[in-house]
Amino acid sequence: MGLIISKNNDLYIVKLYKNKMQNIDIFNIDDISILFKKVLVKLKNKYDISGFCLIEVFVNEYYGMIVEIDNIDKYGKDIDVNIKFHIDSLFMNEINDYDMDRYEDCYFYKNKYYSTYKNINDSEVIYKEANRIIKEGIKIK
Repeated sequence: MGLIISKNNDLYIVKLYKNKMQNIDIFNIDDISILFKKVLVKLKNKYDISGFCLIEVFVNEYYGMIVEIDNIDKYGKDIDVNIKFHIDSLFMNEINDYDMDRYEDCYFYKNKYYSTYKNINDSEVIYKEANRIIKEGIKIK
């Protein structure tokens, strides 16, 4: 299972692309338990996390999932978790204005152009601010 793990300030970000999720049913508690055990073991070994973690899971049908883990209280050796799922999350990419013909659903927001995520490109995936971009941005096409 190909997990991409990074650290952004106090958050651990885990990306799992759709093509790596063939055997994971997010509605099956056993599959989710196995997935999070693997993720938490990797984090414990690499970053020495322990204690209580808040976990938010953003799931997108085209991308896969992005998991944010906030290790808010580091007590003891064990890890306790609270997991919140955002099913059918909207993901977006920042795009160049000259590339807009290649994308559907383009928006202009805070002097940048965005498109809803349908396929992988080189830009960072935007998942928490996507709804705000659509609500407050200007739809170009």
